[in-house]
Amino acid sequence: MLTDARWGRQPIQHIEAIMDAAYTEDVTRAYPLSPPGGHRLVKQTETARSASRTLDEKRAAAAAHAAALTWTGDTGDIKGATVLLVDDVLTSGSQLQHVVRRLRATGAADVRGLVLARVPWSG
Repeated sequence: MLTDARWGRQPIQHIEAIMDAAYTEDVTRAYPLSPPGGHRLVKQTETARSASRTLDEKRAAAAAHAAALTWTGDTGDIKGATVLLVDDVLTSGSQLQHVVRRLRATGAADVRGLVLARVPWSG
């Protein structure tokens, strides 16, 4: 898991906890969720935060974020995979858009997004 040393922050810790709880509650296995600790899309390096940035800066940060992701699925191949992207806050949509494009370009069959909160966009 990546941390932001400036704030002692663990950016994705809360989302991982939500996804682990969703897997636990899905006793019928109706949804293709990763088991706890088995998340398949991992950000390998820290990237610039996009909060309080211009739209162009958000787009650049989103492209860098998408490039930092690595697929760690069971087969090592994303081709044909169904992927649910979970984001805590959606502002402009740039980050989600760039990640979806990258996953589709590398062969994911279906990519969906789930956003926990939406802030008003004035950009």
